[in-house]
Amino acid sequence: MRRMHRREFLQRTLRATAACATAAGLSPRGVHGERSGPAATLPALTDRPSTLHIDPSLKSIVADVRAREVVVDGKVHETLLGEMLDEAIRLATGAKSAAEGWNKLIRPDEVIAIKFNQIGQEVIGTTVPFGSELIRSLQRAGFAPDRMILVEAPDRLTREFKTRPCPIGFSGPKVSFGSGEDELAAVLQEAGAIINVPFLKTHNLARMTCCLKNLSHALVRQPKLCHADACRPFVGDILSLPQVKPKLRVHVVNALRAVFDGGPLPTRDNLWTHSGILVSTDPVAADFVATEILDEQRLQRGLPAVGDRDGYVPHVHAAADRGLGTDDQDYISVLRPALF
Repeated sequence: MRRMHRREFLQRTLRATAACATAAGLSPRGVHGERSGPAATLPALTDRPSTLHIDPSLKSIVADVRAREVVVDGKVHETLLGEMLDEAIRLATGAKSAAEGWNKLIRPDEVIAIKFNQIGQEVIGTTVPFGSELIRSLQRAGFAPDRMILVEAPDRLTREFKTRPCPIGFSGPKVSFGSGEDELAAVLQEAGAIINVPFLKTHNLARMTCCLKNLSHALVRQPKLCHADACRPFVGDILSLPQVKPKLRVHVVNALRAVFDGGPLPTRDNLWTHSGILVSTDPVAADFVATEILDEQRLQRGLPAVGDRDGYVPHVHAAADRGLGTDDQDYISVLRPALF
């Protein structure tokens, strides 16, 4: 019997829920975008066909750290957030400490570009505390702020930590990435390592945006040319460039507050407080797990899944085919510590 993946089961449940809501004449989001009933709980799968053992060393690790108390009434508990970040880095790297993990990822002599997402920063309202605790974690590991470039970060962070100025614009001749060609962001010429810090959002063209898209469309001068067919294959093609791929070190998803519908622009009505962080060196695996988180939230609100009928987000699946990571859940190990 063919194994039903959890993702496939979730997609079927989402489609059935949306169909029932439509047939009953109910608004998928209830009144004023709020959930109209109690949170749905996925029933346990009673029939789980056996699979061969997969060597853990072949699996991509995604650290999924959550603490309900980290965001209360819109205010971020920074000390707790710092502890969550350190634990997530430790888990994602298999290190004994966050400091050891950072030093496994980045060489002491490298200039580090930390790429945030400027779209909706003020509404989401978590970038400053998140960025502050991330920089402090790097400092504890021995990395000085003057070796860090903050990309799309609030000016307050640059001033407070005295980080290196961010190169503006694009430079060099156009580079072909297979599905197109364009100039690349000037920061790539200076940075030797990239820490990717995306938000978790739905996206009206790409279905969802997280690790992969937060980088790809920010690194080319004309991102509007790379949105056809749900951004496939542009995302994977751009990130596979030799000017980019070797510099990708770790992806740290700011999912303290996330956009469950109508993204990428956040509004008061499409945000929910997730109070979580995802960390992985595999951006495809992280986006796979992020998609499940989005879909679970959407299920609770009677909304359809963000993926296609097979449960895939097109640009994420294409990036997996491009060799940027895995979206096969059998090869993803999600670590959720009970500490928080």
